[in-house]
Amino acid sequence: MKNRLIITISDVQGTRAFNVHQIAKKLIVFIVLIVVAVIGGGFWFINQLNTQMDSYKAQKQREIELKEKEINTLTEKEKKLQAQNQFYSMQIKGKVQDIEALSSKLDNIEDMIGLKAEEERKEELTKESLDTLNQKSMKKYILRTIPNGAPLEKVRSTSGYGYRIHPITKKRKFHRGLDMKANMKTPVFVTADGIVSYVQSKNIGSFGRVIKVQHNFGFETTYAHLNKTNVKIGDIVKKGQLIALSGNSGRSSGPHLHYEVKYASKVLNPRKFIKWGLNNYEYIIQNERRVRWESLVKLINEQYKTVQQ
Repeated sequence: MKNRLIITISDVQGTRAFNVHQIAKKLIVFIVLIVVAVIGGGFWFINQLNTQMDSYKAQKQREIELKEKEINTLTEKEKKLQAQNQFYSMQIKGKVQDIEALSSKLDNIEDMIGLKAEEERKEELTKESLDTLNQKSMKKYILRTIPNGAPLEKVRSTSGYGYRIHPITKKRKFHRGLDMKANMKTPVFVTADGIVSYVQSKNIGSFGRVIKVQHNFGFETTYAHLNKTNVKIGDIVKKGQLIALSGNSGRSSGPHLHYEVKYASKVLNPRKFIKWGLNNYEYIIQNERRVRWESLVKLINEQYKTVQQ
């Protein structure tokens, strides 16, 4: 009986006895111990995983915080650099405008100092060159290749050429062109034959959307604050061709067209060229003396003869 386990159960029905072999007893104990060990090991393993997971999360959080700090530092540096670039760009633009204004003043001083010589050159031009210029075919040729007339069907000036108080910055600045009132999406026409040398189709910078056209004999026109550009760099355009729609892009106080005329990097008064046409052909020669018409007329005459041959 020593290898057996006797289990006695008593209830209302009486007492009953069961014999369990000692090996079964050991087996049950062994199974119970294994179950307890497995459960305990499972809890320990889960605890270790949680600990490692918490450590991993903490490490990743620290890495994310470090990266965010680095990104914030780089963003601040980038903002500072952008602000510096914008500041320097504004300074450069201001200096360029001052130089152009000074150039205009110097030219005017030269005209005043050499007034007698200028009148002699004008008289010489009238005698020797106007005969050629007054040829009807020559007139048409010049009026197609040098900017003249208006870039809009109706011209109503809102801000002229020269020094003015800027409508946004409220500072006195030299205005290099002529501002003309134009509703949104008003057609804009090129004022002479030429090649498109610059197009800014996005609303960027103080001028916003811009088109520049190079014309014969060193002339250039600029059309700014546009709503839409209809040409690309390198396009050949003809006088009167639709190149854009007016707008309010860039640094602008309202819908309008900014129009500039340059000759050999000199900024000219666009109003004079807008007034110029077939009916007052000599007007530009008499009123715009920043262009050396004497030499230019000779060049035009030679080129025109070459084209005619």
